[in-house]
Amino acid sequence: MILLCSFLLLIFIGLPVAFAFGISGLVYILSLTRFSGNLVTTVSFSQLDSFALMAVPFFIFAGDIMRYGGVSSRLVGFTKSLFKTSTSAVGTITIVASAFFGAISGAAVATVAAIGGIMMPEMKKNGYRPEYAAALSSAAGYLGILIPPSIPMVVYGVTANASIGNLFIAGIIPGLLAMIAMILVNRHMHRKYLDEKQAEKSMEESGRVKLFSSFMRAFPGLLMPVIILGGIYGGIFTATEAAAVAIMYGLFVGIFVYKEIRFRDILRIAVGSAITSAKILFIIALAGFFSRVMTLIHLPHEISAAILGLTSSKEALLFMIMLLFLLLGMVMETSCAILIVTPILLPVAVSAGINPIHLGIIMVFDLAIGVITPPMAVNMFVGSQISGVPVAKMIKPIMPFVLVSMLLLLAVVYIPKLSLLFIGG
Repeated sequence: MILLCSFLLLIFIGLPVAFAFGISGLVYILSLTRFSGNLVTTVSFSQLDSFALMAVPFFIFAGDIMRYGGVSSRLVGFTKSLFKTSTSAVGTITIVASAFFGAISGAAVATVAAIGGIMMPEMKKNGYRPEYAAALSSAAGYLGILIPPSIPMVVYGVTANASIGNLFIAGIIPGLLAMIAMILVNRHMHRKYLDEKQAEKSMEESGRVKLFSSFMRAFPGLLMPVIILGGIYGGIFTATEAAAVAIMYGLFVGIFVYKEIRFRDILRIAVGSAITSAKILFIIALAGFFSRVMTLIHLPHEISAAILGLTSSKEALLFMIMLLFLLLGMVMETSCAILIVTPILLPVAVSAGINPIHLGIIMVFDLAIGVITPPMAVNMFVGSQISGVPVAKMIKPIMPFVLVSMLLLLAVVYIPKLSLLFIGG
């Protein structure tokens, strides 16, 4: 209780979460004579000393390269050529382009920034009210962490010692189902937020987009997830090696094919990626130390025993896990939630017969919904910054996407084959 309460107190007073992990754990072990303060450095270093974890900065860098290299605009052009026959088309384009970009970047915020930055003005031009355009872009952005490759899946795989390749495979069907569900919601909802006259004017222009030419322009970008996922599933390289390959391919496309990145731009992009990566890895390092302290005092075992004492039903436990991560996703950053709770819940889940890969997909899906659910709702804040629409005005139009996502999450929780079909779980 002392450990957990000190951690929560530090969070409450506004200390960054990484420092809250480190300080609360350090204060606790220094109060016990049998542990040394050197534990914080040795454990934090060992937490980052992982080949698999190198995939995180690599995927971030690869996503930034493709973002600045012109991939997002060409993906939007291609999806325009696929969907151009109704007033719902521009919303569908936003969703599908976000799914494509998610298969490159592995990050929700990057997807909102890259696709939303292009599509919000397009949606407004096509008669969509600004608050709906911002809400739709923010909701579609969570596909960035649900459709593989996914940075939270890498974090879970490292924390749970689970196969990252299998996690990527398991995320394909839930990710595609989430995309389809959003498209259906948009088809039903968009007319409530649509200026019909403005929409009719813009449809003529979108009809001029040629399918073959737009496909050829987008083809180098579309090939990237094929290379990444095909190489992993084909056993050619690991997820970490795939991320490194993605960087080299992205640089080739951005410099020599699209010619939107110059050699002098590489350092600027790399510095931005390094800063983003450092924030995530710093949290991972100190969260690993915090988790080790919990393990040393047998806290995960005691919590596991308490949870199993409440119920022996696998179905009830799955429901409790789903609710827990929905709540965590509303108030906590995705990687933090995974790092804190996985060491506690994984032994409980395995004891109840839950596949660790299935558990990982549930966690990631839960937390993906969290990035569009207030109060934290990081995607909504990014969408608000890009569009200039206050977050408060985005809440009503985004709620149908949240509710449908929760229903789909229930299906993923209780129909394991939706995530385990291709890995034999």
